[in-house]
Amino acid sequence: MVYFKRDRFAGIAPGINARLLGDQFGQIAENVDFESGGLVAVKEDTDTYTLQSTNRNSIYYYRDTNWLEWAEDDVSVVPGPIPGDTNDRLYWTGAGTYPQMGVYTGIVSGTSGYPYQSYRLGVPAPSAAPTTGIQSGTANADATPNDVSYVYTLVTAYGEEGPPSAPSTILEVTDGETVRVNMPSSAVPSGDYNFGGNAKKRVYRSNTGSTNTTFQFVAEVAMTATHHDDSKDAATLGEVLPSDTWIAPPDDSSLYPDGPLQGLIALAQGVMAGFTGKRFCLSEPFLPHAWPIQYRITTEEDIVAIASTANGVAALTDGQPYFVTGTDPSAMTAIRIDLAQACVNTRSVVDMGDYVLYAGPDGLCSVQSASGSVVTEGQISAKQWNDDFYPTTIRAFRHEGTYVAFHAGGGWVFDPRGGEASLSTLTIATDVQGGYRNPKDGQLYVIVGNKIRKYTGGTANKTLKFKSKKFVTPAPVSMGWVSVHAETYPVTIKVYADGTLVSHYVLSKSGDTYTQATTVPSGISNGTLVEPIMRMPAVVAQEWEVQVEGTNINEFCLAQSMDEIRLS
Repeated sequence: MVYFKRDRFAGIAPGINARLLGDQFGQIAENVDFESGGLVAVKEDTDTYTLQSTNRNSIYYYRDTNWLEWAEDDVSVVPGPIPGDTNDRLYWTGAGTYPQMGVYTGIVSGTSGYPYQSYRLGVPAPSAAPTTGIQSGTANADATPNDVSYVYTLVTAYGEEGPPSAPSTILEVTDGETVRVNMPSSAVPSGDYNFGGNAKKRVYRSNTGSTNTTFQFVAEVAMTATHHDDSKDAATLGEVLPSDTWIAPPDDSSLYPDGPLQGLIALAQGVMAGFTGKRFCLSEPFLPHAWPIQYRITTEEDIVAIASTANGVAALTDGQPYFVTGTDPSAMTAIRIDLAQACVNTRSVVDMGDYVLYAGPDGLCSVQSASGSVVTEGQISAKQWNDDFYPTTIRAFRHEGTYVAFHAGGGWVFDPRGGEASLSTLTIATDVQGGYRNPKDGQLYVIVGNKIRKYTGGTANKTLKFKSKKFVTPAPVSMGWVSVHAETYPVTIKVYADGTLVSHYVLSKSGDTYTQATTVPSGISNGTLVEPIMRMPAVVAQEWEVQVEGTNINEFCLAQSMDEIRLS
């Protein structure tokens, strides 16, 4: 006698012939949460917030109270790393034509549509050198005059200091003389910089020591000041100019033909990273407005996306990926990973913690430290990957350790911890436009129309669908009975014989009684059952498949006799 029983279930492996699948694998595994080992449906999404319009593609949850929203794709948002920052600074790229930053009072000012106010990230150098002249005092005839030059910097209202101006013409000065340093207001660049309120200018003067010459702090004046009178002796000058290399990140200027900084991420020790074209860029530690050119690394191919991994950064390109590692932004190195898999979609890249997953041309790829692999190899062929899994258009996110990908009309889930239960598909009513994983509650929030929805955050279940492998008998047989045991009913059962649908039942339960509703075949009528066991039509076949649909199913069995089902 022959029977097939399944009480353990796995995901799909479409790259393997349906006859050759392991017994627990399915040809279809839709809306299934495999965590319990049975067939349990995932929850429906639930609405949590209404956006300003339906054209939103990027979101961020700010200060646990406010949703920020952008029309642009690929907006990357990073909270400020500055210790003791009372302004709750926020930094982002991908929105508008240059990297931006904002503070709480500006971001959430107004009544709706946040972020309301932001500034260009980075501080420019003054566009003109200062001019100088002796304002007062008398030169000391017994002293050797000092050859001095001046520079000045611009400082935003939040204390962010930019690079210095060009130096002034050298002037001979002795102690006791006062030098007027002129700083024309026209030298302050216009643009979306925060030069109002408490913005300042800082004046520095050259001071020659025994081994070198440095610019040292003289004074800080208001941004509106057009001059400063310096009468300090050389011995009383302050700190050495710190911002000589603190240029702004790549922006919309002609200096960056590949465009502004993209893909902003936070690294350890207060460092931020981003990219443009072939340039991988790093900020000064705890100074997100300062991006020294010495901290940039050039790759051979254009960078598509970057993501943090254990001990470094995965830089994914339109060629091979790179692993960027180091303990200080001034000493980072890039290692080319031996994986011939380009990143075909920026929005497929997901930071999974110790490693990164992304869509390559042949499958879902993983990069961990300096090694990489195609993790779906053996489960999905390259053709199936490109035809059925939409690698170039998916929007992917991390959710409870799984990789969740949405595409037009559907989605799929890859669980890297799940082994054989790693791959399943999703049904969605409306396309997902974007999303955000909140690290504080671990929840994934997706954009659907003008709503933000918590992924699987509802109380109602979706309907799962699982279709078994093709069970092949040594010779053609007639299977007389099919049973299904579930935690919840109704359950839909379909049985296929040699590829033809021969039974289509819906089994409901009320108390201890089951009700069978029959669609196929016409020769078996509806009825009331005391056990969840249903008669099959008299069909002889060699390939058998069972498909079940419901919300929580423990097992199903296909057998030639009722006794086999009861004893199995």
